[in-house]
Amino acid sequence: MEKKTNMNKKKKIIIAAVAAAVVVVAAVVVFILLGNGGNKAGKIYVQNVKELMSGSYQNRYSGVVETQKSEKYEFDTSRQLEEVYVKEGQKVKSGDKLFSYNTDQLNLEIQELEIQIEKSNSTISNNNDQISQLYQLMEYADSSDKLGYSAQIQQLQADNAQAEYNIKTNQANINSKKNAISKSTIYSSMNGTVQEIADINTILNGDDYGYYYGGYSEGGNAFITVIADGDMRIKGKIGEQNVINIYTGEKVIVRSRVDESITWKGTIASINTQSTASEEDMYYYGPGESSAKYEFYVNLENTDGLMLGQHVTVEEDLGQEDTREGIWLNSGWILCDENGDNYVWAAKSDGAKLEKRKVILGRYDENLDEYEIQTGLKEEEFIAWPSAECKPGAATTTVYAEPEMGDMDGYVDELDSSYDGDYMDEPMVYDEMPVDGALNGEMPVPAVEEIY
Repeated sequence: MEKKTNMNKKKKIIIAAVAAAVVVVAAVVVFILLGNGGNKAGKIYVQNVKELMSGSYQNRYSGVVETQKSEKYEFDTSRQLEEVYVKEGQKVKSGDKLFSYNTDQLNLEIQELEIQIEKSNSTISNNNDQISQLYQLMEYADSSDKLGYSAQIQQLQADNAQAEYNIKTNQANINSKKNAISKSTIYSSMNGTVQEIADINTILNGDDYGYYYGGYSEGGNAFITVIADGDMRIKGKIGEQNVINIYTGEKVIVRSRVDESITWKGTIASINTQSTASEEDMYYYGPGESSAKYEFYVNLENTDGLMLGQHVTVEEDLGQEDTREGIWLNSGWILCDENGDNYVWAAKSDGAKLEKRKVILGRYDENLDEYEIQTGLKEEEFIAWPSAECKPGAATTTVYAEPEMGDMDGYVDELDSSYDGDYMDEPMVYDEMPVDGALNGEMPVPAVEEIY
């Protein structure tokens, strides 16, 4: 089998100084996350080969199972809540009661309006009697007195017109309030599941956001949200740093958070590039710095075993779930010495001394940047992520120690001065399409962002 240094040779290009800084930062991330930031008491942190192969370095994004259709039932803030008939997670059918308004106040207001109408009718009746008497008096009055009677009649007629207008207005209000009473109970318009019941105090206080019974509300006057029975899909969230890495039509794997071995396959159907996340959904990097999230939707090939509201993770489908025989390692674990031999830093067992182990490489998976190890390594053995501290005979440990922040400067110094060419055979140069990881100058950095 051809040596790793001779595989996938490509034209090299010169990179600006910025690239060197990126490489250094990437290396720091790898050291911290993959192990040699975690040396314990001078020992080299090693990981079991079989466990490494069962892991995944793909970015994972949070998601939740929902249906294609949902209905939000808003609350009329001019009214009072009487009763809620459902709870979150409850199954409902079309026509089932969701909540109701209190009607006591409306009934009192109707009574008051009816009294006002009675008073207006009484006023009109009395005014008509007076008008009739004034006409009789005016008929026998002197010419000089008729003008006064006429003015009184006109005033009473104007009062009647106002009273009739008040009757019509009050009657319209009564009809409106009776209509509201008839609609005081809100019913579900479809078969489905109650997804959310918002905090009524938050709605009444006009807060944009607030906690509801068991979660976080998007605000507004939406009180109860029902998601319809039917085809399910995944609504995912992704940060602005990664949204450019996904695209409509891309194949993805949906993974259970409870058991990562349970998966579903799907395709990204749409990406909402308008940020809809609240402040709680943002990453914070420092004072005044934040990264918003965006929603994307996944259509599934099958939904067996999924439940509405279930939380999952979503990752790009690069073939990581395909069954492969043998040992496969990310290229970052594999180095090449001055003789052109490929090797890994290995330990035969937990606590065994570290050794420089020659390996023979087989096939290469370009999607996952992984090499098949034909000989030289067994699944039950352990390997260390390459660093300047890896030396033959070094003590090893499987206990990971969190690095202190002050130690990071040391890692950068080692990257700048301690490596002997295993990582960078030419400063500030890398392959145009690097697939050989550390061997051709690119610091191998598996995807380390796992977002939940």
